[in-house]
Amino acid sequence: MQKFKYLLVIILFFSLIFETFSQGFYNRNAWKKHRHEFNFGLGASNFLGEVGGRDRVGSGFIFDLEPSKTKFAAQINYQYYMAEKFVLRTSFTYGSVAGDDALTAEPFRNNRNLHFQSVILEGGIGFEYQFLKEKIGNIYNLKSNTGKKLGTKSFSLGFYFTAGVSGFYFNPKATAPDGNLVALKPLRTEGQGLPGGAEEYSNFSVAIPVGLGMRKSINRTMGIKLELTHRFTFTDYIDDISTVYYDRAVLNQEVGGYAAYFSNPQLGNKPPVVTQPGQQRGDPNDRDGYMFFIASLYIKLESKKKVYGRNKVRRIKASF
Repeated sequence: MQKFKYLLVIILFFSLIFETFSQGFYNRNAWKKHRHEFNFGLGASNFLGEVGGRDRVGSGFIFDLEPSKTKFAAQINYQYYMAEKFVLRTSFTYGSVAGDDALTAEPFRNNRNLHFQSVILEGGIGFEYQFLKEKIGNIYNLKSNTGKKLGTKSFSLGFYFTAGVSGFYFNPKATAPDGNLVALKPLRTEGQGLPGGAEEYSNFSVAIPVGLGMRKSINRTMGIKLELTHRFTFTDYIDDISTVYYDRAVLNQEVGGYAAYFSNPQLGNKPPVVTQPGQQRGDPNDRDGYMFFIASLYIKLESKKKVYGRNKVRRIKASF
């Protein structure tokens, strides 16, 4: 989780910088009229793990990202404003991730010749801290006697940090030489459940989403968001790869031909690379991750409840 700590320090540093320029609505209590918000988004997903990656030995975080394996993602979430800048949120996200050793020129991974694809179904809870609040102008959007819109300068971008916890489902699959798309977990490609093999893994795991976003209001109740979040997961098997090679002959006998093939489909054209039982197949010390880039439309529900207190909603009088 060292990468997570570094990322958090960077985000908090920039949060302090942006906070210097931060200003709220014209009225400190106006946000209470719009506590409830729904987001509907579409975007892209990508994977960071053992399979594929750049033309070098696996690098941490986004430095090993393979852009050609970017897939589709969709998200819906509900947000509740606990304070003007602090939001609780729940979300459901669908995504797809994939990787292919054929896309990298790094000798070990290219010769390993593994590939996979998987859906990601994720539900999560978390918070959003809007360290630079977007402004939405005066309540009536009126013009002054000079013809200029009142509050024109208040239409600006907002920025936020988000983090939380989520649970997700994954199911790695790969295409066999005969063209069939085969689920990999039942094949026990690293000897899961067999003598001397790896431990069996679950199709469900937990992740820590961390990210940054940008907001732009359209009017007082609608706007758009762009959000990039990375998931630090607690599994290394989203791509069905983690530990060492298992004996192909045993897999062929105990599980079948697909298991023997997908455990070690190596190309055999790199003599220095060893893919025998017990040799490195993955890296159990570096867990898998994935990320989403989502563009959303947000809609705020306006409360009919009056805002009381010293800072009541301030209405700007029109000039004629």
